Amino acid sequence: VAKATELFQECLSVRENSLPAAHPHVIAVLWALAGIAYDQAKYYESLQMYRRLHDSLTRTSQTEDLATVCYNMGMCYVELSNFDASEEAFTQCLRIRTALYPQGDARIARTQHKLHEVWQLKFGH
Repeated sequence: VAKATELFQECLSVRENSLPAAHPHVIAVLWALAGIAYDQAKYYESLQMYRRLHDSLTRTSQTEDLATVCYNMGMCYVELSNFDASEEAFTQCLRIRTALYPQGDARIARTQHKLHEVWQLKFGH
């Protein structure tokens, strides 16, 4: 896993120097690195990658990808015990998903559940 992460980092460096931040290849490498870091319990590193993804995707459109990034950022913030930032990330995710799926969706329910969990952690209920 360490070698794969190193190769992805190297790939990201090359891609970022030659491609715009919102290019699909850069996005794909950032997704992979963020997921690997999260799986290795490197939540701060994962969060940094998700923030970069967030910045890139925000420039393009409000899509399910952006909602997923917000959700994953919220998960990182929970692991880092930053409940205010987690609440903000899950709320942004919920806002995007509600706009995308006005009839409701399992992803909306999952996001609402996570937001409720954050409130319980934040307010101790």
